[in-house]
This record gives sequence, C-alpha cells and structure tokens, in this order.
Amino acid sequence: MSRAARLLWVCAVTALLCFVGLAVLSTTALQPEGMAIFDSRLGGYTPSDARAYLAAVTPAQVAAYLGPFRQLDTVFPVLLTISLMGAIWLNSGGEARFRRITFLLGPAVYLALDLTENASVAQMLRDGVGVLDAQVQQASIYTRAKWMCLALSLLVVVWAWRFAAKEPET
Repeated sequence: MSRAARLLWVCAVTALLCFVGLAVLSTTALQPEGMAIFDSRLGGYTPSDARAYLAAVTPAQVAAYLGPFRQLDTVFPVLLTISLMGAIWLNSGGEARFRRITFLLGPAVYLALDLTENASVAQMLRDGVGVLDAQVQQASIYTRAKWMCLALSLLVVVWAWRFAAKEPET
C-alpha cells in the first residue's frame, strides 16, 4: 500500500471517529424534546422548525453545540473531504487528468457548503428565537445542498472505485 493510501486510510478512520463523536453528542446532549439538530435534517428546516428548536434548547445545550460539537463538526468535513478526494484520485489513475480534477470539485463544494452551514447554524444559535427568517432559509439551503453534494461525491467515489480506469494508458 502506498504512502498516500495509508494517509487516506488514517484520514478516513479519523473522520469515522469524529462522526461517531458527533452522533453521540447530538443524540445525548443536543436533541431537546427529541428534536433533531439542524445539521442532520436532510430536507432542511423552516423558520418555525428552527424557532421551535431554538426555544427548546437550554443554554448548556447551546454551549455544547457551539463548543465541542462545532469543533468536531469543523474537523470532520475536512477529514471526510480529504478521504473522498483521495479515494477519487487514487482510484482513477487511468482517467484523463482533467476528468480526475473535475471530479474532485464535488467534495470541495461539499466542504465549502458544510463549513458555511456550520457558521450559519452557529449564528442562529447565538441569535436564538429572534433569528430572521432569511437566516434560517439560507442555513437550510446550505444543509440541503451539503447533503446533495455529499451524496453526489459518494457516487463519484463508487465510480472511481468500480468503473474508472486504474492505470494510465501508455
């Protein structure tokens, strides 16, 4: 196994551990009255959904969301993006360089959307129930777009793993 492949596996396993930490934190500390956190709502959320969540969270839950959860939720998408890009790159060595680089855009856009979503959600948590409808709608768009981009990126990983040319043509 190449050095790049070993590094990729380290990033992937570390990303998985971060995801487990996020799942544990969200289910044990951040779900008031069983409400899902913003990040995990694949279909987004409405201003009324957001206000209900923001009214239900305690100051301790907000602190946990903005503290350890947000820290993990900053590291996780970076590690996941490195893992996705690495899997695409290492498994598509026989494809044209332009095509390989183009397919890296999916994970890069996912990362930008996830980090932007995190910043938007943090601002909503700081603003509380007085959050503007436009803020919620924008954060919700980032959430939905993040999940769509991640799904697309995973499909590209599967393509690279199963169908892409593996060796450069001579």
